[in-house]
This record gives sequence, structure tokens and C-alpha cells, in this order.
Amino acid sequence: MERIRKYFIEERKETPVVANVLTKKLSKYDDIMNGFIKWLESREYSDEELVPGYSALKIHQMQPEMDASGVYNFMVTLRDNPDKAEEYIKNNFARK
Repeated sequence: MERIRKYFIEERKETPVVANVLTKKLSKYDDIMNGFIKWLESREYSDEELVPGYSALKIHQMQPEMDASGVYNFMVTLRDNPDKAEEYIKNNFARK
């Protein structure tokens, strides 16, 4: 978890408070957190399906503008609220 927090502070230049919030969501599920840590080490997205039908690589390919923390946060959203996540996908990740 500290590795993720350090990434947000040192590379993304987030404040410690923001880094803690971002780290907390990414740490909700061990497998998703470990996937993000693997990304930190390799800077490559995995094709392992952490959510049925979806891998980090697939999310990145569908939305290449999304950064790694966004990809893995979206994996959390897919798990927590699949209907909402599917709606984002259906609308090409459009924001209101």
C-alpha cells in the first residue's frame, strides 16, 4: 500500500491527503491492488481478468487516455457497481 501512496506523491505530485484517498480505493481489493503494483513495476497492463470479462489491458485499450490509476480504479467500479460501470463503457466513458 505504501508503494502506491509513494507513487501518487512522488510521480503524480499529489498531496499526502489526496494520495491517501486514491490509495484507499485502489487498496479495496487485494487482487486489484496487486495488479496496480505490478503495473508500477513494469508499466505494462496485465491481460489477467480481475473482473469477469475485463482486464486492465482491455480497459486501457477501450480508453487509452485513462491513466493507470484510472484503469485500476475503474476495475474497482466494475466490481462494486457493474451496472454503472457498464453504462460508462456503453457511453464510451463519457463524463457528464
